[in-house]
Amino acid sequence: MARIVLGMDIGGTKSHAVLADETGRILGEGTGGAGNINFIELEMAEQSFTEAITTACKQAGIEELEAEFAVIGIEPQPDPLFPCLNRLARPKRIIRKQEGECSLVGGLADNVGVSLIAGTGSVGWGRNAAGETHETSCWGPIGDEGSAYWLAQRGLNAAFWAEDERGPATLMHGKILERLGGVSNIRDNITLLYTSQDFRKEVSQYSRIVMDLATADPPDEVMQDIVHEGAEHLAFMLAVCAEALGLHAGPYRVAATGSLVTRVPYYFDQVQGRLWKRHRGAKMVLPRFSPGVGAALIALAEIGVEWSEELLARTDATAAKEE
Repeated sequence: MARIVLGMDIGGTKSHAVLADETGRILGEGTGGAGNINFIELEMAEQSFTEAITTACKQAGIEELEAEFAVIGIEPQPDPLFPCLNRLARPKRIIRKQEGECSLVGGLADNVGVSLIAGTGSVGWGRNAAGETHETSCWGPIGDEGSAYWLAQRGLNAAFWAEDERGPATLMHGKILERLGGVSNIRDNITLLYTSQDFRKEVSQYSRIVMDLATADPPDEVMQDIVHEGAEHLAFMLAVCAEALGLHAGPYRVAATGSLVTRVPYYFDQVQGRLWKRHRGAKMVLPRFSPGVGAALIALAEIGVEWSEELLARTDATAAKEE
């Protein structure tokens, strides 16, 4: 009977489950909502895990999953979610890995290098040839500079300042009024934003407006300044991570993961340009595989399966492609 592993990437907006067999073939993938129990109730996270794993099993044609190994890429310890995982996947063993490690392995199909996660939050994570690791950012809502949440928070704040005349006018103000239902001012309607059940996810969605305004022709200069500052934060975060591991002494690769850099070329280029100014040998690349597939590859390594080029080619041929 083929051994099946489960890899999961758990973020502030999306949960991704991947089932793979020991040949590297991706059998099924599924997504659910936010699963980070640092920011949402356990019940919501369990719903997201259930949706992601159930969808992956359905795609794989598996009625009752019995995983050989499960790797969960998540920042908080996932122990409260183990009963849900055991019910859905019945793994023989579960281990937790940091999100950055899953992004590195998925992005580069390698254990050495640096990974950038620029999604709801921001993370810089690296490992050198000696096996030493280092992490920058990943502090949550109080930090995570350059992330979708950070960009949105800065954009919203700029609109607040524009309304009470502390700051310059910005088109972001009108966009927020539209999003709040065509109201006449933000102040009297701000409760609509603050009472969201998943506040961090809801706020992060405003980053799309910030980016659209920053890259418009002509750009909204207030939003463009925020985007440029975010790119500077991400480049600094990556540079410090590489320097802590001695990777900056030669060429090194950065797996750029997260929707902000994989789907917004402007932001990718802004971060890359600023990183080059610090380290001429640094090269940001779009990920070969998703962090969820990275978690599955780690799980395969845990059961003694090597990542041969043949295996990776099979993974490449069967993994879902980013839209």
